[in-house]
Amino acid sequence: MKNRIALFALLLSLSAGAAEIGGVKVDDAAKVGGQDLVLNGGGIRVKFGIAKVYVAALYAAQKSKDGDAVVNAATPRRISLTMLRNVNADDLHESLMDGLKENSSEAEMAALAPKIKEMNAIFAAVKEVKEKDVVLLDFLPGKGTQITVRGQVKDVIAGDDFSRALMRIWLGRKPVSSDLKKGMLGG
Repeated sequence: MKNRIALFALLLSLSAGAAEIGGVKVDDAAKVGGQDLVLNGGGIRVKFGIAKVYVAALYAAQKSKDGDAVVNAATPRRISLTMLRNVNADDLHESLMDGLKENSSEAEMAALAPKIKEMNAIFAAVKEVKEKDVVLLDFLPGKGTQITVRGQVKDVIAGDDFSRALMRIWLGRKPVSSDLKKGMLGG
């Protein structure tokens, strides 16, 4: 009986601290830039109505249902993307570019051009993200966006402007998916 109780307690402790979104376990908390963050929400990115691409999870200093407040926060944030299928670098770049263009003015896109080029170089070097790979976009106020792929930090792209532009892909006026935005904002 003691062994069963111990096993149940162990299983319970292993499942504590994780949520499940679309069959993918995501942590309830993260640490970015030395700050503890909470899982704000998440969802599945579906393309063409049928193709599940990734599970996105948003972490923030405190829970919020206000996308603009999260985008403009002066605290660290994270978007975690757990891939549900293989995606090559060109397709990933094209998808991110579409989201940036939808949520940025021409002047903003022109100002972000060198940073977008840096991001493209990072994903071109990765070549492909595969099913179950995790891409972390850590937003570090005053520093920029740290991109981590498969547990390896690839680079930090300087500038809060770039961080805000990237976050608007999911949380902006024209997000990649309104259902995904709603889920990431805890809806």
